[in-house]
Amino acid sequence: MPEQDIIEDILAFFENVFVPKSVDGGRYKCAAYREEWLKNIDLNENSADEAKSYRTTKKLQEFLSAKYGARIKIEAKVAENMTLRFKGIDVQNEEAVETEKLQAFDILDVQNGVAIEISLADAFAEFFKDVLKAILDSRVKKLYICMRNHHYRGAKNSGYVKVATSPMVRQYIHLARLYKLDIVLLDLCPSCNE
Repeated sequence: MPEQDIIEDILAFFENVFVPKSVDGGRYKCAAYREEWLKNIDLNENSADEAKSYRTTKKLQEFLSAKYGARIKIEAKVAENMTLRFKGIDVQNEEAVETEKLQAFDILDVQNGVAIEISLADAFAEFFKDVLKAILDSRVKKLYICMRNHHYRGAKNSGYVKVATSPMVRQYIHLARLYKLDIVLLDLCPSCNE
C-alpha cells in the first residue's frame, strides 16, 4: 500500500494521545485522552469533547503536513478540480459545482488518491457522511475512516466497535466497491479491543 507510511505515522501519533480506560465495570474499554496530551493542547479532562477532537486533529494535520509537504492536502475540498468518475455520461443542464461550499477531507494523499478522515467523536454518524464525500470525489480511490472507542453513558459500545461490527456498515463498504471506492476502518487505539 503506497499510503502505508502515512497510516503508520497516524497510528504512532495517536499512541501519544490515547490510553485504554475500562468502563462499565470493566466490560468495555474506551480510548481516553492522556492527561499529558490534553496539557499539550491546552485543555483538560473537563474540556468539551469538540475542543479535544478539533485540537487533536489540527495537531495531526500540522505534523503530517510538515512531514509530507505537497504529497498531502489538508482540509481538501470535496470535488475540487473534479472530473467525472464515469466518462461518457450525458449530463443535461449541468450546473457548476461551487466546491468552497462543500465539506472537506481531513487529509487527502493526492499522490495516491487516498482520503483520510479522523473521527474522534460520533464515528457511526460520520461514517455515512465520509462515504458520501468520497464517492462524490473522483480523486478518491480509497477512504480510511480512523476512529477510537469512546464512552457514552447508556451505550453498550460506540465509536470503532460500533462501526466495525455493524452489518449495515459492512453493506455500505461492499456497495462502495461498485463505485470504485475501497473503505478501510482504522482503530486508533487497538489496545482497547484486545
